[in-house]
Amino acid sequence: MTSRDKRILAWRLALLPLLLMAIAIWQGHRADAHRTLLLEEKAQLHSFIADMAHMEAVNDSRRVQFNGKSYEPYVAHSLANNWLDTVEHELSFARVGAWLPHFSVRFSILLTLLGVASLLAFHWAGKAAMVSRDRLVRLFLTVSQVLPVILVACILLLTLTAVLEIGYEALWLFALEQTSSGVIKLQLLVGFLMLAMLWPLYRLPGQLKNMLQLFKTEPLDIYGGELTEQQAPALWARVRDLAKRLEALEPENIVVGFLDGFYVTSSDVLLHPGERRLQGRTLYLPLPLLAVLSRSESDAVIAHELAHFSGEDTEYSMRFMPIYQGAGRNIGVVGEHMEGGLLQGLLTMPAYALAVHFMQRFDFAVSHWSRKRELLADAAGARIGGPKALVDSLMRISALEALIDHHQAELCMRPQEWPEDLLAATLEYLATQRICLPDDELADELGHPTDSHPPTRQRIQALGLSVEDVRGGAALRPVVPAQALACLAEQVPDLTVLSRELGAAIGSRLQQQRNEVHEYLQARAEAVEGDCIIHEGAQWRGRLLVAVCIACLGAALWVRFGLNVQGAKPGLVSFLHLSALLIVAAGMWVGVMGWRMVRRAATPAMVLTPLSVQFANTPEPIALHLFDQYGIKVSPQLSVVLKLADDAPLPVFHKRRFWEPDAKLDVKTRWVSLALGRWSVNGKGLKAGELAELVERYLEAGAARQALQEYEATPSGLSGGGT
Repeated sequence: MTSRDKRILAWRLALLPLLLMAIAIWQGHRADAHRTLLLEEKAQLHSFIADMAHMEAVNDSRRVQFNGKSYEPYVAHSLANNWLDTVEHELSFARVGAWLPHFSVRFSILLTLLGVASLLAFHWAGKAAMVSRDRLVRLFLTVSQVLPVILVACILLLTLTAVLEIGYEALWLFALEQTSSGVIKLQLLVGFLMLAMLWPLYRLPGQLKNMLQLFKTEPLDIYGGELTEQQAPALWARVRDLAKRLEALEPENIVVGFLDGFYVTSSDVLLHPGERRLQGRTLYLPLPLLAVLSRSESDAVIAHELAHFSGEDTEYSMRFMPIYQGAGRNIGVVGEHMEGGLLQGLLTMPAYALAVHFMQRFDFAVSHWSRKRELLADAAGARIGGPKALVDSLMRISALEALIDHHQAELCMRPQEWPEDLLAATLEYLATQRICLPDDELADELGHPTDSHPPTRQRIQALGLSVEDVRGGAALRPVVPAQALACLAEQVPDLTVLSRELGAAIGSRLQQQRNEVHEYLQARAEAVEGDCIIHEGAQWRGRLLVAVCIACLGAALWVRFGLNVQGAKPGLVSFLHLSALLIVAAGMWVGVMGWRMVRRAATPAMVLTPLSVQFANTPEPIALHLFDQYGIKVSPQLSVVLKLADDAPLPVFHKRRFWEPDAKLDVKTRWVSLALGRWSVNGKGLKAGELAELVERYLEAGAARQALQEYEATPSGLSGGGT
């Protein structure tokens, strides 16, 4: 975790709750002071009323002072009673105002303690999980049961604190006597704004449900076919014999395919095509690699995988790994569901950050023990086939996997030339290639702390061999297709049929995908024809804002000098004076922005063509296919953001000018952004959805035209295709 990530995490889980706590304490002090002032005023009024009643009883007609004016006793008595009613009314709201900070302080304290305690607990758990694998499993399973409750509590406490603090700030307005239509309108406006701020909270129940299902396991997608015992009795007997010799649990399913390497899983499996679901322990065997390994090499690598279902590794593989892998997938889904506005993001992102931090703390421990597991599984595989056979299998798989991946990528680019027998075609291709190890295969350093496999050099040395013993040995022997197919056919009698069926399924899907993509590209390329010139057509809005500026200045003058505040509380007078200053500042800002809109309306802000886009401050147009992402932001202004591809050259942007509708390029993130007060085409304003549709249509057209050009230049197929 970088220092920036730590700062963000500290802000979300500690500083934000502390800030809310400080606000709640400040509100509590204000509430207590206001309530004390009202109680003192109430006591003074009771005393004054009693004095007036006495003067009336003895017919004392001397004039008395009340709120700075002189009155007859009976008039002062009546005014004091009315004022007492007002104080009682405000006091009832003051009691509520004192109650709100009382709870928001406690909720913010609980939230702070929960965040800090969770951080410390996860930090300790991550370190403790490095002590032993059993402790890792126990800690993760324990925390996985508690974490959803912690996340839900975090969201609820943060939501309650925010609602109470927003409610407190709006409470004073509703304590005013509704003596004018202006006050009523102001109350309605504030109430509407509060509802608008709190409206996104209606999605919270769905997000709480996502939190509670965080550790629900999801099936693992595999593109392959199940190999039953009736189809391959010899292979099943061989696998069972290996499991028996290792004292390991037998797999309940064997799946073969052309993608990925050897592995086992206890997660549910969803097979494609067909979307058939398998449950229980599954062993996956890649047919191309299985064919090119010798019997001893394949025994060693299969034994290595089955060793994960033996001894102490059984519970780890069957109970822990499916939950851990499912949690990693689900956290990403939860993060996608939490994007829903400023307030909603504020309320949910701390919990999401805590979930991510939890996984990160365990990632290092899981990777550490996974590397240990691999070394133990290597030892188990070496007991079956011998250390040399296991190391040869590692070397041969490393050398051939890259070639197989390259061959499959080439075929994916030419799905119309897909072979009838994918396995035979793959072996024929390998027979023509020079077998050698990748340059970094024997590196002595770990690529990343979260890598699940130790370096190959370390695995070789752990088996008592040296790199020199295996470099350039039998592992790098040429591939003989006929021999490989014959050996594999002994284990899988219906190999040819199976290979053709699986290969045909992949090829058919690729051809279908290619046709769909080609039709889609043609349709997208033809979706736009001419240029689209976009202006900031907000001149009328700008003029309105200038008028609002003038009105604000007039209103500020009226509030400051024309509003009768005689007899009002000092706090209200100070509030009105401050309001006048704020109205002046807001009015000036609105006026400047309005005049800016008027000035910018005549300049084209963005010119879209079928192949390029040009901004007001770019001397040359930018090809549309150079952008790989786009987005629409609605706050604080409606904006278009476009991300340049990592390999795209950075275009030239002139310095932004305040009075021109210029775009902004962030060189670090490669995002180009343009914000306008009103997006307009031919005088017609565009809403966010219409703008998104327009930008997407042109971007897709530009990318489609570029892809079709590449396709025409390369008749063999579409570049960039994939399975």
